[in-house]
Amino acid sequence: MVRLLGREMVRQGHSVYVIGLYLHGYGGADYEEDEGVRVWRLRYGTDIGLIRNNGSGYEKRLLQALKFSLVLQVDTLFSVRRLFRQIRKMVREENIDLIEIPDWNTFFQNSFLPIKLPPFGAPLLVKFNGSHSYFRQELGQKPRRHVFVSESGLMRRADALSAVSHYTAERTAALFSLTRPIEILYNSIKLPQLPDSVAVNPGKIVFTGSLIYKKGIYSLLKAWNSVSRKHPDATLELYGKGNVGSLQKMLDPGVAASVRFHGHVSREVLFGQLAAAAAAVFPSYSECFAFAPMEAMAVGCAVINTSRSSGPELVTDRINGLLVNPDDPEQIASAIDLLLEDRALRESIARAGKATVAARFDIQQSVPTHISFYKKVIGDFAGANG
Repeated sequence: MVRLLGREMVRQGHSVYVIGLYLHGYGGADYEEDEGVRVWRLRYGTDIGLIRNNGSGYEKRLLQALKFSLVLQVDTLFSVRRLFRQIRKMVREENIDLIEIPDWNTFFQNSFLPIKLPPFGAPLLVKFNGSHSYFRQELGQKPRRHVFVSESGLMRRADALSAVSHYTAERTAALFSLTRPIEILYNSIKLPQLPDSVAVNPGKIVFTGSLIYKKGIYSLLKAWNSVSRKHPDATLELYGKGNVGSLQKMLDPGVAASVRFHGHVSREVLFGQLAAAAAAVFPSYSECFAFAPMEAMAVGCAVINTSRSSGPELVTDRINGLLVNPDDPEQIASAIDLLLEDRALRESIARAGKATVAARFDIQQSVPTHISFYKKVIGDFAGANG
């Protein structure tokens, strides 16, 4: 969303600067311009090439060793101070009107000591897209105290608050005991440009996203065992990274051949696959406001979305999609069966889904909404500090 919003804001005549303290091994240039958006990537002092950010067990163990040896603790505190100094410098030299920061920040997780943001000379807007503590609570886990303290301090330090969905706003407010207004600024997408006519494979079902528990992939594979028995010619196409070996073990004998793991593909390829599918399934346990179902709807693919968290803010059941409980593989299977068997319903909700995204979640239309709120925050800040 940062990339999409930044690019579109530049196209509409605004100046956008992105700066962050990036994960070990993130890669990319320390400075670049992306379609007019100026991007600075600051690095941890301990980021010396030993970690490639590939999620391997070795890297996880190395990061844990760094953290508990206090090396990463000290590095984080010094690196964060460097980040804050650079932000203050940019505010002065570039006449920055507003600073927006997400609620999820890895430097909070890397430091056992609370991290407080200083005054920057410009209003600070915190956007809720799922903090570390938020997602731990959503998955039934207890928030880590040191992270919670830093995240809570950030929200109370902010001059204004926004969230990507009503659900995220309400859950975050309850978790952190917030009573201030929270502006809802939904995630949006750039509408894909595809041929007017795409041949749809009536037996093709697609899942896109990380192949992890939170995304509901285990429930989907359990459901697919039932779907495949009823529709032996149907295929489940999975696009995303994960532990393929452990996932394949969940499939019944004779079903594995109908499930294909494609890994990561380009967005162009992904959009083409979604446009050619009978349906896409997203039985996630927790989403602040997910891009994957929006992208599927935008290309005219019928969507089965989660009934949890913000799912119903995007999909109205049986109108522009179907809603399912990620804890109910039988319900997921029934929804897939329905769309495989009922072409009229499938095409109806696909058309409605495409219209929903075009009308409500087009990034070109989202920018003026963001700018209007930004101007209010800037004005309120000036009035309070004038």
